[in-house]
Amino acid sequence: MNIVLVHRKSVFIFGFIIGFLSFILIDYFYSISKSSKNAQKTSLFVGPADKISYVAWKSQQYIKDSKVDLDTLVYGKQSGQKEGESRSMLEAEWLKKKIPITCVAFVERLKLAAAIKATWGKHCNKLVLFSQRPIDDTTTVITLNINYTSSWHLLCETMNYLWKKKKELPLSWTIFVKDDTIVIPENLRHVLAPLDPMEPHYLGHAIVLWSIPYNAAEAGYVLSYKVLQKLMSVFDNSQKCIAGGKYWKKEDFYLGKHLASMGIYPTDTRDAQLRTTFHGFSMNALLGGIARPASYHSRTLYPPASGCCSDRTITFNIGDADRMRTLSYILFHLRIFRNGTHGNRPPPTPIPDNEVWKVALREEFNLTDISDISNEQYFQIWRSKYSDPEYFIAKNYHTKSKLKLDSES
Repeated sequence: MNIVLVHRKSVFIFGFIIGFLSFILIDYFYSISKSSKNAQKTSLFVGPADKISYVAWKSQQYIKDSKVDLDTLVYGKQSGQKEGESRSMLEAEWLKKKIPITCVAFVERLKLAAAIKATWGKHCNKLVLFSQRPIDDTTTVITLNINYTSSWHLLCETMNYLWKKKKELPLSWTIFVKDDTIVIPENLRHVLAPLDPMEPHYLGHAIVLWSIPYNAAEAGYVLSYKVLQKLMSVFDNSQKCIAGGKYWKKEDFYLGKHLASMGIYPTDTRDAQLRTTFHGFSMNALLGGIARPASYHSRTLYPPASGCCSDRTITFNIGDADRMRTLSYILFHLRIFRNGTHGNRPPPTPIPDNEVWKVALREEFNLTDISDISNEQYFQIWRSKYSDPEYFIAKNYHTKSKLKLDSES
């Protein structure tokens, strides 16, 4: 009898546990679905909407644009450009003036701080470097001399610092990244251009944790002026910042949680082909298909299409300063001319090289008819007169320079 009672108790307890866990799971997935639906309300770039919205926005700016190939841009004179007239502004340069961005990087390694300033940081309208602890350097890293209780506390104090300087800093858009992240501001401006900074926009790589949608810090996140304004109306002092979160390495989660309480959710930043633009991993990991942590990959709020990555990628991880400098050179400076009409063509010379030698013979030996002289005879004549090759080269260089001056005059 006792055995039966124990068995029934066990069944009851087991059933209770299963029922409780089922309720928790159902509630969890319902919360994720609800968060996803709320976030989808702010979705901008599903399907081809990104290109349509940017093109539509640009068409309202009363500008005239035209295509120019890179070879002509670097070496040639643009169509319609008069002598001495400055060239037209590139679209990326125009967007830099039109869509100002403040870039904020949290620094842990001094070499990366210097690399950021020397590379992609130059493409921001304003670059601000913050560190949790004092750093002995010459890169103007800001430390606020505060004993931080959490990474959220650090982020909150940083935002307060920026907000107090809103008259000096262009806070229409602010991107926050770690020091091992590369940012391509030109691509970010392309995404931000159609958006109103006076509306609440929160961009990055969105994931869900504990039913809260937020943008992962590894990929960086962007806040509009309105979002900063709302946050600073709540967290306007150190005490409130401290109370806003108590764990380290969870500042991105706390940020998403506080914004969700204000009705602000992550925007869908996938491109027209549903490829992601904010990346928290290196390109090697992304292109090689290396497994990503569950919290970043499987809990993605806006699942990407197969393949990687968007050709308008905005952020990705770099790892060290040397790679950052190398990739920055490739991204912003390296040029490859495949069918160039300027860069791959030698400059015109008034007298072809093979004619210069003949003119030198005429002047040196008073030869009038040299049409029948063979190459071997040329060599013997030169050798008989100039035993020292360096003297002949110098003499010939003088002759070539004189001929060039005569042709120009």
